[in-house]
Amino acid sequence: MKTKRLLMFAIPAMAMGSLVGCAPKYDVKLIIYNWADYIFEGDDENPKTIKAFEQYYKEKTGLVLKVDYRTFATNEIMYTQIKEGSIKPDLICPSDYMIQKMANEGMLQKFSYNEADGKYGESLKNFEDYGSQFIKEKFTSVKLNDNNSLLTYAVPYFWGTMGFTYNPEYFTAEEVGTWECLWNKESKFSNQFSLKDSMRDTYVTGIFHIYKDEIAALDENDPEYNAKLTAIFNRCDSETIKKVGDALIEAKKSTVNKFEVDAGKEDIVKGVYSANLAWSGDAIFAMDSAEELKKPARLNYALPKEGSNVWFDGWSIPKNGNKELAEEFVNFVCDPENAALIMDSVGYTSPIVGDAMWELVNDWYAAEEDEEDTYEVDLSFYFGEVEGGATISIPTSERGRQFDAQYPTEEVLKKCCMMNDFGSQQKEVGEMWARVKSA
Repeated sequence: MKTKRLLMFAIPAMAMGSLVGCAPKYDVKLIIYNWADYIFEGDDENPKTIKAFEQYYKEKTGLVLKVDYRTFATNEIMYTQIKEGSIKPDLICPSDYMIQKMANEGMLQKFSYNEADGKYGESLKNFEDYGSQFIKEKFTSVKLNDNNSLLTYAVPYFWGTMGFTYNPEYFTAEEVGTWECLWNKESKFSNQFSLKDSMRDTYVTGIFHIYKDEIAALDENDPEYNAKLTAIFNRCDSETIKKVGDALIEAKKSTVNKFEVDAGKEDIVKGVYSANLAWSGDAIFAMDSAEELKKPARLNYALPKEGSNVWFDGWSIPKNGNKELAEEFVNFVCDPENAALIMDSVGYTSPIVGDAMWELVNDWYAAEEDEEDTYEVDLSFYFGEVEGGATISIPTSERGRQFDAQYPTEEVLKKCCMMNDFGSQQKEVGEMWARVKSA
C-alpha cells in the first residue's frame, strides 16, 4: 500500500528535442507509471534499474529503448488520470484493491498467465521460477468479476503490513500492540498518534475497533479463521460505515495528533508524536533513520494482536499498453539479482525468492555465529527450498524491529487480511471520510 510524496521530474532532453522538431533518438518507448521512491536509483557499482533495462533490451534486440518513467502519489490520482486519458502508460503499479477495481472495470489487460494451470508463460519466466508460492496463493485467492484471479491482471512487486512505528522509550510494545490504543482515554495516549490521510487504510483501524468483540471470539485454530477475519475486515455496509466514521472522529478528538500521507516516517524520528500508523517499509525507513541520527536512539514496529492488513502492489498493464514491452520489463525486475537491488534500495519486501534473495536477507539480519542471545524464525513457508534451509537466527535485541517488520511469521500473517475494493459503497465511504476529516 505504498503512498509516497509526489516528486517533480524534469522533461528528458530527448523529449525536449522533440518539442523543437528534432526526431527522437530511440526505436521504441515504454511509459512506466509507478510510486515515487519505488525503484533502484543506482549506486557506485550498479546502474539504476531503468538504465540497466534499457541496456539489456538493446543487447537482446539491437533496438534503442527509451523508458519514460513517471511517478504518482496515490492510487486514486493514478486511477483518475488513466480513466480520463490524461496519461497513457504501458505499465502501472496499483495496490491490491485498486487492481481489483481497474480489472473489474475493464481497464487492464491480462498478462500471459494460464488461469487453468496457474502458470505464467515464457515471457514471465522469472516470476514463475522465483515468485514466492505464499504470494502466488494470496493472489490466486482473490477472484474478480470475470472469475479470474489477481495473478491474471497483476504480477506482485512489493508487499507489507500495516502497524505502528513507535518510540519504545514512551510506549511499551503491549501498549501499541492493540488497535484499542487509538481509543485509550489515559492522558499518556493523548495527541501521541498519527493516522494515514488515506481513506482505505485508516478505515481498517475503525473496523478492528467496532468489531473487536466479534474478532476476539473467532477461533484461531479454525481452518477458515483468516477467511472469516477477512470478511469482517472488508465490511462496508451502511451501518458499518457510520460506526467507523463515529469511531474515527472519537479517536481524532483524543489520541490523534495529525493525519499524514508520507511525513509520518520523518515526524516519528523528530519526536512530533510517539506512534505513527505506518506501512512496514516506511517503518523500516524510520527505524534506519533513527539509528543514523541517534535521536531517538531506537524505534520499533508493532503489529496489533487483533490482526492487520497485508497489502500488495503489483505491475499491471492498462488496456492500451504495450503488453510485450511491459512483460519484458516485469520479467527483468523479477530476476533475483535485480529484485535484490530494488529491495535493498526501497525497503519493502519483494515477492521474489531464491538463493540470491535469501543471501541478502541473511546479510542484513542474521546474528553472528558466536552470538548466543537469539531467536529463530522459520521462513520456509515463504522462501521454500533454499541452500542451507530457510531458518534464520536473529539477535533477540532486534525483536520487533526491521526484520520482524519485513518478514512476519506465518502465524502473524494468518491474522493479516487483504483489502477489497469498496465497490458500490465507494461514494458512501467517501462521504464518511469527508465527515471525519472536517470534524
